[in-house]
Amino acid sequence: MTRINQSPDVSPEDRPVERGQLTAGVEDARILVVDDMLLMRQMIGMCLSRGGFRNLAYAENGEEALQIIAESPPDLLVLDLKMPKLDGYEVCRALRANPATAALPILVQSASETPEERVEVFAAGATDFVSKPINQPELLARARMHLENRFLIKRLSSFHERMHAELSIARGMQHSLLPEPDGLESIEAETGTRIEAAYQASFELGGDLWGCWTLPGNRLGLFVLDISGHGVTAALNTFRVHATMARFGGRVRTDPAQFLTELNAALKPHFPLGMFATMFYAVLNHGTGKLTYAGAGAPRPMIVGSGGLRFLDSSGLPVGILTSPSYENRTEQLAAGESLFCYSDVLIEAPARDKSFLGEDGLADLVQDVLAEGPRETLVARLLDRFFTGRERVLPDDLTAVAVHRVKTGKA
Repeated sequence: MTRINQSPDVSPEDRPVERGQLTAGVEDARILVVDDMLLMRQMIGMCLSRGGFRNLAYAENGEEALQIIAESPPDLLVLDLKMPKLDGYEVCRALRANPATAALPILVQSASETPEERVEVFAAGATDFVSKPINQPELLARARMHLENRFLIKRLSSFHERMHAELSIARGMQHSLLPEPDGLESIEAETGTRIEAAYQASFELGGDLWGCWTLPGNRLGLFVLDISGHGVTAALNTFRVHATMARFGGRVRTDPAQFLTELNAALKPHFPLGMFATMFYAVLNHGTGKLTYAGAGAPRPMIVGSGGLRFLDSSGLPVGILTSPSYENRTEQLAAGESLFCYSDVLIEAPARDKSFLGEDGLADLVQDVLAEGPRETLVARLLDRFFTGRERVLPDDLTAVAVHRVKTGKA
């Protein structure tokens, strides 16, 4: 949570009205005073000038005020209610109907402050009341308060826009870690597989990542991982994991259990308490179909084919928790015409609009339904189309779905 410190911790009404104590920049705020009486405009201007405000403009009726505002919007409007041509109520409504001035602070000055009038004034869009005749301390306190609020909101909006832009850049950088289409085509041609993948970043920075590479001996390595948490820390650790894996040689990459062991050894000293990564790493001999794999607490992958589906055991301690965990290699056969399907936990945990969850069994049923409706090689695309039926496109976590379709028997 972003915490904004303001000092001293005194309400605006209780602070001494001194120029030196005005929030930086507030004294330069543009204030438009609107009143049909010249004497009142002069009195209000004198009060504001004595309080340190020096950028004042004046209008004698509502029509002139709207024209001035259209040409050069002020930061604060001090507005009389009873005026010829266009009264204060109509000015308020016109300003609130315009997106450019919808948030403009409007101080309405009135000699009458009946409950009925207050309701009508606030309904028209006024921000606050000041009494008439003008009370200088009250006018200055309220003007300062609303200007400080306006400038604070502007700074927060600017900060939000800047952070949104930076998060978009960071998401793009994360996306750049994923395999490129040209590289995947080369891997597919060499391994006799089709690799189908989908990745969607959540509304926050997250920690999903997947990748693959060719290995000696007609083998293909594939990993899917998820860094715990969200935000900048998770994203930075994704880059750290990617850089660490890039340093591993072929000997480590061909042994899934050793791969996870060495990755854990490299990452554990740098992961803060409570940070970890769930992961699945598999090595497929695309000639024989032998699949050797090890898990670190990732969602259970599936082998999908015409004969149905079967889950793989991806249990194991997540990477980054213990200094010396034990990982175990397991084997399975991926026959020609079968697919290995890996996914992130958002597929089983993201709520539908009716608040229901797929869960592991529900996802398995959905996979089988989709498999029966079309080619196995487009399983992921059709699965996600069905998944988002009844769900919002914006998910609470990153979504990763990867399928390795073994389409022919390669060279042994």
